[in-house]
Amino acid sequence: MPTARSKTTKFTDDPYMSLVRRFPLRPIRNDAEHRRAVAVVEELLGTMLASGEGDYLDTLILLVNKYEDECHTPAGKLSPQAALRAIMEFNNLTQKEIGELIGSAPAVSMFLKGERELSKHHIKVLAERFRVNANLFL
Repeated sequence: MPTARSKTTKFTDDPYMSLVRRFPLRPIRNDAEHRRAVAVVEELLGTMLASGEGDYLDTLILLVNKYEDECHTPAGKLSPQAALRAIMEFNNLTQKEIGELIGSAPAVSMFLKGERELSKHHIKVLAERFRVNANLFL
């Protein structure tokens, strides 16, 4: 029969709970919390994560996006081009880097100039990569 001590040790060794103690999963209420949350997201992105850590990252990204949508999105709906420009600026990405991501640098340039729409494939790639609603680009 496990003792209370072994349960405590197991609890403190859990990577998921370590992340929760570092930055609890609750609504982000101000820009300082937002900056801290983004720093955690940036640190975890691109690393090998255990299942619980991946769930933590997914949830934290949702909380960051919700805060940004509610507190940093202009009152009116952004145009698809403005949305992509905002994503590029926030992530310090160039047109070339977005082009590499979707597989077509000319498509990005023409889209940002308003000369063409993004394909369904391009929209899917962008929505998945930046964890945003695909309707943002329609």
